Amino acid sequence: MKYNEWDLERDLEAIREEFPILKKCVYLISNSLGAVPRQVRKDLLAYYELWAEEGVSAWSQKWWSLARWLGGKVASLLHAEKDTVTMVTNATLAHWVALSTKFQAKNTNRTKIIMTDLDFPSSIYAVQKISEFMDWKLHVVRSDGRPGIDVEDILSHIDEETLFVATSHVYFKSAYIQDISRIIEYAHRMGAWAVIDGYHAPGCIPVDLTELEVDFYIGGCLKWLCGGPGSAFLYVRPELASSTQPQLTGWLAHRSPFSFSETMDFTEGSYRFLSGTPPIPSLYTARAGLAIIEGIGVPQIRRKSLSQTSLIITNAKKRHFDVFTPEVDKLRGGAVSVCAPFAFQVKQALEKRNIKVDYRKGIEGQPDVIRIGPHFYTHDEEILTLFETMDTLYSTQEYKSFPSEIKHVT
Repeated sequence: MKYNEWDLERDLEAIREEFPILKKCVYLISNSLGAVPRQVRKDLLAYYELWAEEGVSAWSQKWWSLARWLGGKVASLLHAEKDTVTMVTNATLAHWVALSTKFQAKNTNRTKIIMTDLDFPSSIYAVQKISEFMDWKLHVVRSDGRPGIDVEDILSHIDEETLFVATSHVYFKSAYIQDISRIIEYAHRMGAWAVIDGYHAPGCIPVDLTELEVDFYIGGCLKWLCGGPGSAFLYVRPELASSTQPQLTGWLAHRSPFSFSETMDFTEGSYRFLSGTPPIPSLYTARAGLAIIEGIGVPQIRRKSLSQTSLIITNAKKRHFDVFTPEVDKLRGGAVSVCAPFAFQVKQALEKRNIKVDYRKGIEGQPDVIRIGPHFYTHDEEILTLFETMDTLYSTQEYKSFPSEIKHVT
């Protein structure tokens, strides 16, 4: 059966056959790393065999165009125009590339960058260092321990001095969906550009980049797109792609890379936002997940996601656990953060029982949480198993045998 013929209720068992790890554990951590499709093993073998048989000729046969081809697949999924998405190794690098388009604006009146304390720390670190180097002023809007920030609060900080608004589509810890449409529109009205970190959105909630008119949209195949690490992406609005030049660049962005010219001559469109040699194996691992997501369709995935995240919230509240995720459907992404007592120890105990979730420590008034991320391949019964197992861990106090000191956590 082809992916585009799958119904998530009728064909769930056939879908689950495509993901080997589902036979071994209860996998509720797709918000951190999507399950690997069975096809990836064949794709990686094809990568090896092409390299083994053709050597350097593999570049001309497939590798050279693979990043563009995969970017086209991502663009289609996000309802973006052709040739507007480039593949990069990670979202942090994508932030550097996007913000580097304004490195020449060092001595202008626009020196303000807006972020929030709920944005992913790696992105904040990058923007902090860029701002220090450029003498820009990074302004971080505070959540004060809340899972989200009212959009009016964010808009109130955007003014004529703002250069970029760099924030998230879906907050990583709480799965709170921001009203990025209003943020983008207001940023444009004030003459600023919007850089949206969409890592926790594509493959889980519908995204239409053409309709949003966003300047830069950053994401990746690691999580809901089941593509593994090293396959992040950067969308650039076509008008910007043709009129701006990133200062962080490399030879693949050159109009004629094999001329080996000493001076940079940018190619056309979004491909001028490429840099150096791409991570070819990571591009191979991303193909299967994109094909499956595209075939099933994000609207169908979203319907199931809302049902299952609602089931998680119901079971959490039944046990008197607070939830650090919106209960309102339109504000909730694909995961639920549950404020379970002794969350880190419980997370480890669940892992021991082959139930995979993740843990995030609370900072600045936020609670410690266990994040639960079902996906289109998840059984409702697996969510019930999770909570029944947590009941056992608490009643037996089994969690106490696990360390409370955090050394490494996914």
